[in-house]
Amino acid sequence: MDLQRNLTLAGAVQRLKKNRLGIRHAFSIGAGSGGDSEFIQKNLCPDAEMLLIEAQDVHIPNLQKVAQSPGISYEICAAAAEDGVVHFLNSAPTGGVVSQVTQESVAVPARSIDSLAAERGWTGPFFLKFDTHGVELDILAGAEKTLAQTHLVMMEVYNFRLNFVQGKNLMFHEMCQWMERHGLRCVDMCEPLFRPNDGVLWQMHLFFIRADHPVFGSNSYSAPVFNG
Repeated sequence: MDLQRNLTLAGAVQRLKKNRLGIRHAFSIGAGSGGDSEFIQKNLCPDAEMLLIEAQDVHIPNLQKVAQSPGISYEICAAAAEDGVVHFLNSAPTGGVVSQVTQESVAVPARSIDSLAAERGWTGPFFLKFDTHGVELDILAGAEKTLAQTHLVMMEVYNFRLNFVQGKNLMFHEMCQWMERHGLRCVDMCEPLFRPNDGVLWQMHLFFIRADHPVFGSNSYSAPVFNG
């Protein structure tokens, strides 16, 4: 595997392993069927406990299978700024987003990440994985304490304002700026997706680690391997 050019999730995981992030607890937000989350937990942070958070109950059979793996559990809810109830657009198994109340939306329990962490007595270092289709800021508003102890974030980010969240999402460069203001810096990327008709970048996954991590201490392309 040419890790200098490999843009798969597996390639990113192999690169991140070099940085010894010491993850203790993890949240996969918008986990879907849980396959990617299980892969990351097994290959990047096998000693960490990971909670898969998913609002759509269609994924329960797959989540039950994934939760048989050591350290993995799941909860059917929507991550939000605070505990309560939100309405979810249940139009597709991989495309549900928090929405206004409509005939097509369903009410689901909402939990904040800080509340879920406190309920379990979890402490950092945390890993937060986002696949949340443009509502990242709402979720981050409920993860202030957790984010302060977070050593790794994986986030699906976009090159456009998304119509289905009324353009309220941050585009990828804006998310990088937001993360830097909160003490995190982009360290890797994987799985870019391009629009089929015009070939323009649509989305990708970015990885963020603490901005004071020693790997950022060198500006050289041939920086030494981190041995912290």
